[in-house]
Amino acid sequence: MQHRMIGPSLAGAALLALSGSAGAVDEIVTARGWTQVDHAESGECRAEVRGNGQFYRIAVQGLRPGEVGQFWLQNEDIRPVQYRMVADGSGAWRDFYVPFVWQLEGGIVRVALTSETCSLNLSFAWARRRL
Repeated sequence: MQHRMIGPSLAGAALLALSGSAGAVDEIVTARGWTQVDHAESGECRAEVRGNGQFYRIAVQGLRPGEVGQFWLQNEDIRPVQYRMVADGSGAWRDFYVPFVWQLEGGIVRVALTSETCSLNLSFAWARRRL
């Protein structure tokens, strides 16, 4: 399993990427009762965002096994995060995101997933969690 953390150098966004087998409906996320906050479909491709109010899982299925694409994410006015995504052997990909911007109490996260066979856009609202 590969972990990647995007830290304060990218405007305070924390991003944790997991590679491996994943479907757009992930049994761990489902078992924990995470709510679907957005979804999109185009042809064979389906993407969704599920969250628990603090962490969000972005997933897509319907890609070709090993298909390479681009992941783009923007949280309010911070510089967008963009990198290459690669589908697993079942044609699925997922990533986890923790939205946070120091000077804001909440906002909108926008996501674009593009590849040769898919082009999907998602968005979801977030609010700073208070203890």
